[in-house]
Amino acid sequence: MPAARPSAPTVLAAAATSSLILVHDPLARAVAPDYWDWSADAHHTAANALTALDDDRIRSAGRRLADDPADDTAAAHLTAALTDLLGRPDGEDAAVDALRAAAARTESLSRLIVQPGTPGPSAPAGPPTTTELLDSLGSKPHRGCHPVDAAVVIPFRAPDDSTGRVRNLAAVLNALSDQSHPRERYRVVVVENDEHPRWRDLFTDACDTYLFAPDSGRFNKSWTVNVGVVHGARPAELVCVLDGDILVDRDFVARAVERFREPGTQAHWPFEDMLFLDPASSARAVRTRCLDAAPDPGQHRLRGVHLRRPPGGCVWLREDLFTRIGGMDERFCGWGGEDQDFVWRAERYGPMDRHRDPIVHLHHDRAAHRGDDGTPFYEEVERAGFCSWPCDSDFGRLDT
Repeated sequence: MPAARPSAPTVLAAAATSSLILVHDPLARAVAPDYWDWSADAHHTAANALTALDDDRIRSAGRRLADDPADDTAAAHLTAALTDLLGRPDGEDAAVDALRAAAARTESLSRLIVQPGTPGPSAPAGPPTTTELLDSLGSKPHRGCHPVDAAVVIPFRAPDDSTGRVRNLAAVLNALSDQSHPRERYRVVVVENDEHPRWRDLFTDACDTYLFAPDSGRFNKSWTVNVGVVHGARPAELVCVLDGDILVDRDFVARAVERFREPGTQAHWPFEDMLFLDPASSARAVRTRCLDAAPDPGQHRLRGVHLRRPPGGCVWLREDLFTRIGGMDERFCGWGGEDQDFVWRAERYGPMDRHRDPIVHLHHDRAAHRGDDGTPFYEEVERAGFCSWPCDSDFGRLDT
């Protein structure tokens, strides 16, 4: 095995188990379809090498996991058995060596790796309702126009039948109402982008500022965020662009404000790898963080897929930097590309740091990311050139 590739048996065993789950679980692959496509061959190679092993424990656990990729007990048994097997010296068994090489390759090149949940004795509770979450806000919004340390801008759209996205936003607002930073020192701005303000009555009283950005076309996250910064966040020193499905811990705001006191700090991602939860784990995380008032979602016990070093979901930056680069590129329309373009431009003008805060992505139905002809939406901008949005753009206008 090349010296630069991982070799620890625990790491390789987890990677091999992850590949088997990804091959058999379309829900896990859907976390990032492009990233799956780019590494699918390597994952299939690792899964095939695993199933070729002449070991009864591994075959039994592997069959169980292939039949039910959400079987956390089978995943734990398989990983334990693989760890023992991969701890043997190189060269003793050709099939083991083949798995070792395949697992090291997927661990080295894939941006997706599954985290099985902690096996539990009881079935998870059902998801909390939107009403439960909004009725249990920790601190009520202040809705004041006084200066604040930070503004959290949340772009949002949900069709009438999209209960998952609505419940997720309620959970995010609940978590933001339970913060160790003084509530009057940060502002929460929700911007709904749709053909009409279908959720205004539900969320207006759960945030400091509700804005409506009228648009009957595909969801335009970039323009929606820009509207929030221009018409809701200013004059906050710090801006957080937070998706409406990112569940944060209690020290989320306080940590960010403190980090910006460090000389030279201009922007950061508060996470390194984002854990995308499955439906059952999402319900468990929301109940733990919001209704049980735990300080964090308990992400180490939850089942999901780690997306390594993603560009979006949550990013903090100084408002000066946001304005200096002209905000987000409003030409992106539909899912994909806008976050990558934004952070590339931000990092050109100011350093971007990464941290390892305990935040998770809540499950929801995936939005379309390609047109009817199969072309990704972001290619509409890619032809003009990523990072070509002018810094002097008149961004965030509500009359565009």
